[in-house]
Amino acid sequence: MDTLLTNYIMHSGGADGSDTMWDIIGKVYGLNVVRHYYYIHKTPRGNFPISEAAYEEGKSAVHRANNTLKRQNIEKYMGLLARNWCQVKNSDAVFAIAEGFNGSAVKGGTGWAVQMAIDSDKDVFVFDQSSNCWFTYDIDFLTWRQVEVPTLTLDFAGIGTREIKPNGLKAIIDCYDLITKEKTLF
Repeated sequence: MDTLLTNYIMHSGGADGSDTMWDIIGKVYGLNVVRHYYYIHKTPRGNFPISEAAYEEGKSAVHRANNTLKRQNIEKYMGLLARNWCQVKNSDAVFAIAEGFNGSAVKGGTGWAVQMAIDSDKDVFVFDQSSNCWFTYDIDFLTWRQVEVPTLTLDFAGIGTREIKPNGLKAIIDCYDLITKEKTLF
C-alpha cells in the first residue's frame, strides 16, 4: 500500500490537527507532501517558505475572499491567510475538515482557504464533523450540496480545523481508501 499514491501531491499548512493528519495518514499511502509557509509562521511539520511575491499575491486573494466573508482583523493574521492562498493556488481542489459548517461558510483559517478556492473556481469539498457529512460547493448554482466521499485529485490541498475528531480522521482515511480501491480495480 505504501506506493499507491506516489504521484499525488498534497498542499498543506502543516498546522496541528487536520493538516497534520492529512500529512501523516497520506504518508502511509506513499503521498508526496508540499507544505507552504510564510517565513514568520513555522510549525512542527516542516517549512517551505513562500516568496514575497507569493505573499503579496496571497494578500490580494485574502482581500477578495473577505468581500464574501466580511471578517474583521484580517491584517493581524495576514501571514497565515496569505500562506493559505499558496495551498489553494498550487492545488487542483481543496479538501477540508471543518467543525460546525453552517451551509454557507466555514469557520476560521480553513474558511479563508475554502473561500479563496471558491473565488478561483476550484473544486471544494468540506467534511463537517458536526453533521458527519461531506459537502461540495456547486459553482453553477452558487450553493453547497451534500456528497459521498470525494475523490482526491492528483494535486490537492488537504486542510482543516485544528480540533479534529475521530470522524474527521475517518473522513481523511476514507478519501485515501477510495483512491486505493479505485487503483486496485484497474
